[in-house]
Amino acid sequence: IQFRFFTPMKELSEAWLTRLTTVDYVDRMALVGVLNDDLVAVGRYDRLDDPRRAEVAFTVEDAHQGRGIGTLLLEHLALAARERGIDTFAAEVLTGNRRMLDVFHDTAFPIEQHFEGGAIHVEFPITPTEAALVAQSRRERVAEARSMERVLAPRSIAVVGASRRAGTIGHEIFRNLVTGNFSGPVYPVNPTARSVAAVRAYPSVVDVPGDVDLAVVAVPAEHVGDVLADCARRQVRGVVVITAGFAELDGGSERQRELVELARRSGMRLIGPNCMGIVNTSADVRMNATFAPVTPAPGRMAFASQSGGLGIELLHRAGSLGLGISSFVSLGNKADVSSNDLLPYWHEDPDTDVILLYLESFGNPRKFGRLAREVGRTKPIVAVKGGRTATGVRAASSHTAALSSPDATVGALFRQAGVIRVDTLEQLFDTAQVLSHQPLPAGRRLAIVSNGGGPAILAADASDSFGLEVPELSDGLQAELRRLSSPEASVRNPIDLVASATAGHFDQTLRALLASDEVDAVLAIFVPPLVTDTDDVARAIVGAADGTKPVVACFLGQEGMPEALRSGGRAIPSFAFPESAVRALGRVAGHAEWLRRDPGTVPALAGVDADAARALVDRFLARHPEGGWLDAEEALALVGAFGVPCLPSRRVSSATEAVTAGRALG
Repeated sequence: IQFRFFTPMKELSEAWLTRLTTVDYVDRMALVGVLNDDLVAVGRYDRLDDPRRAEVAFTVEDAHQGRGIGTLLLEHLALAARERGIDTFAAEVLTGNRRMLDVFHDTAFPIEQHFEGGAIHVEFPITPTEAALVAQSRRERVAEARSMERVLAPRSIAVVGASRRAGTIGHEIFRNLVTGNFSGPVYPVNPTARSVAAVRAYPSVVDVPGDVDLAVVAVPAEHVGDVLADCARRQVRGVVVITAGFAELDGGSERQRELVELARRSGMRLIGPNCMGIVNTSADVRMNATFAPVTPAPGRMAFASQSGGLGIELLHRAGSLGLGISSFVSLGNKADVSSNDLLPYWHEDPDTDVILLYLESFGNPRKFGRLAREVGRTKPIVAVKGGRTATGVRAASSHTAALSSPDATVGALFRQAGVIRVDTLEQLFDTAQVLSHQPLPAGRRLAIVSNGGGPAILAADASDSFGLEVPELSDGLQAELRRLSSPEASVRNPIDLVASATAGHFDQTLRALLASDEVDAVLAIFVPPLVTDTDDVARAIVGAADGTKPVVACFLGQEGMPEALRSGGRAIPSFAFPESAVRALGRVAGHAEWLRRDPGTVPALAGVDADAARALVDRFLARHPEGGWLDAEEALALVGAFGVPCLPSRRVSSATEAVTAGRALG
């Protein structure tokens, strides 16, 4: 009260109480922060005599100051005020109220302040500047990353529903945590057992003696709400609900909504429900909170899947390809945590280099696009989108309650955001191999080296399909390659070393190509003959690759990565067929090209009615869920909503009408 009225007050007058507790959502707006039904922060604005200006004020409970709550309130108040025709905020601040001044400056709005009458007068326009948008985005990323830390890097875990019976989901999750040597205590919670796997059990989360950062819940759906209520009382920071039977089933949406409300009211993050769990292979965490029968190897690749069943198989597939996992999240129904929460966490995670996603829906595609553009600049994102067809959409809705977006919309979103879109899970890992183990190419020029003409021809054909060039090499480079290979070899590109090629021929040819400035990437294809040892060729490829340009291999018909290709400091991605290798390289080359483009800036456009445009698109998609073409009138209305000038036009259905319309339009 002293900071608000500049003097201590034992009580407020009836008029001031009414003023402070009454809002009309236009000239007087208030937003509040709530934790466990307790009010911890209030921010408000009051429109001044000048209708374009408003006075702003906020307060945050002492125990919650310094957490960015005031800044968040101010940002949301500014958004609400702009929508109501206000463009400037003003405030009077006591000189000793440094925290309030810091909040104003943290927004990166252009603040003007001067000392006046014993107080500091602050004034600033609330139109978002580029600096303000950057600062806001950075704060949002940091806040969301921190909210996920207690979930993906917990110090202690309770498994609610940990059974004594092997083969049950709760038992397998508990066993995986214990045998995986989780870095902190793991508490089994079972109301009918004294112990689980020789570890003392507790009747409920409330009875656990130590702190609990994360609760993994595997109990019948009708009991999940009670378990989350116990978690809220115990101040658990995150819950993973394995249990199914929520929004993916008829009648389950309300029960899921209640879970989310309870979690958010209590400050908990919720993964699931209807998921298979989470993994973090960091040496400081060592958490396998899943019921998967495989233990993922540590690595630099993060993976989120909206399908639990796919997640189990993909963890196994990653291991067979030599791809380690930094962390894995089975999203399930995405009631709370989605890829939009994980991207900021992985962006800040020093153990993650590449991000893989299997998605069936988007809760907030606009936010996803913004986050992906930022994150993808330093960590490539590869995504498979399920539910591309009408049949797939129907299956997704019954699988994880997903509401799929039209495929054309998803494609446009991914292209704008720099997300590498692939069509299948096989392609997901093909692309991940190259991104994880090789540098990005500087261009699209590919050299193909093979000991068999047929596979090289197939690779050249595939290059045209996937956006790569196979240039004919210069006379000088061809002469050098002839000197290094057998007389029968063809060296124009593709380079056919013929079946008698030795490991030495592969080694010398690859070194010459990588040293030249005529190619940006190299594909080495080996068809195993009787005269040349496969491992010798693999070691030659590893030895020639110097890390300056991407090198990939195709050991024809051989699935997985031969052990010899992992013998160097940088593994060589390996493919069973040349088309797969070329497709993966093409996708990576496209991503490298996207990175080289100027990201640009978001322009401040006048005369834009985004709400009208959005309403038009929503109406169209309601009629055509799979997307389609707008008619002429709708197309004109859409571009007109974005301020694009259009010549006047009229629809006609006969020559007479055309003549009449032409005369009227001039």
